[in-house]
Amino acid sequence: MTPSMFDTLLELPLFQGLGREDLTRILESTRMAFTTVRKDVTFIRQGEACTGLTFIIDGRVEMLTRSADNSWEVAEQVSTPAVVGTDVLYGRLRTHRHSYSALATTRIMQMDKRTAAALTSYFEVFRLNLLNLLTTTIVRRDQLLWLPPSPSLEARLIAFFRLHIDRPAGYKRFSISLPQIGAYLGEDPRYVSRALHRLADNGLIRLGRRMIEIPTFERLLSDTPETGNRSINIHTNER
Repeated sequence: MTPSMFDTLLELPLFQGLGREDLTRILESTRMAFTTVRKDVTFIRQGEACTGLTFIIDGRVEMLTRSADNSWEVAEQVSTPAVVGTDVLYGRLRTHRHSYSALATTRIMQMDKRTAAALTSYFEVFRLNLLNLLTTTIVRRDQLLWLPPSPSLEARLIAFFRLHIDRPAGYKRFSISLPQIGAYLGEDPRYVSRALHRLADNGLIRLGRRMIEIPTFERLLSDTPETGNRSINIHTNER
């Protein structure tokens, strides 16, 4: 294995903080599969049983999440390197929550559950990294449930988007109808349409048929009305 590959592996989640000697021991004593995934190939599907961890080493990957009734979905790009499966490897619900597809040639490394358990036992750094990922995920999801009510429909739309994505940054694509958003927010679809068009007029989103694209989620968050940024034209007399 080349030195550059060693450096790449040491940057992977769960391996950060390990030394080269520890990583060498892991690679020599465990079975991990390295795979190159071609463009447009889905290598993890939502609802499949999680039997181990998948490390996305490099490349471009899209994560797709479908609603429970399969009527709408959200797509977002994954920042690499990344690890998939930490939140569903143990416990009662051990099925993947998202699907993952390669947008370009992508390298992944797969580790089975038994290997992950062994590394958790033998390497404190690996165990602490896993706990850090799990607790961060739990706290982040809990905080979203306790955000204060939003003062405008635009802000409520942004809160809806934020609640249904994994990472509040980068490109997002919602394939959902206006009546479905209206049902979630308890709003008339006509008001939802007007609010979405106000966001689009400010260059924060792009609208298509049953599709909402968010080019940069950071910018959408920075222009949320609660922040005091008035670049969004908020109509107080119209919901």
